[in-house]
Amino acid sequence: MPFLDVRDLEPPQPMVKVIKALEDLKEGEVLEVLGSRPFTHLLPRLRELGFEYELKEKEGEYLLRIWKAGTVEIPSETKEEDFEINEDTNVGKLIDRYPQALDILIKYGFTPLKNPLLRKFLPYTVSLKQAKKIKRLDDEKFKALLEELRALARRSG
Repeated sequence: MPFLDVRDLEPPQPMVKVIKALEDLKEGEVLEVLGSRPFTHLLPRLRELGFEYELKEKEGEYLLRIWKAGTVEIPSETKEEDFEINEDTNVGKLIDRYPQALDILIKYGFTPLKNPLLRKFLPYTVSLKQAKKIKRLDDEKFKALLEELRALARRSG
């Protein structure tokens, strides 16, 4: 049975490790993940992606058991009329609304988005500001990223 201990990792590393492990999960296998946090951002995505799970807490630690349950699909969201691109913009919602934003983000170093399975989880859990911090993007590059994303939005309508 596959097992991960993510107790000593800072977010988003536990989620990244879990997602990578899920890529190799075979039918009938159960992935067990031991964490120090309750996997709040991960749990809603698991069912959307065709996984079932069980979460148990014991003495301040969390044991998450995950197994395949069906097909992987993220439901499409209705697009909001007022969609502003700023540091608080959710990366996943940005990509949903402007699929070309994916190429721009990858160009600026957000290479985990190249992975299709990571792309289904990770972007929905972080804002552009959080992604900037994770990738240690300097202010000047981040400003250029925002400008390029805003130009894309203007071109797209």
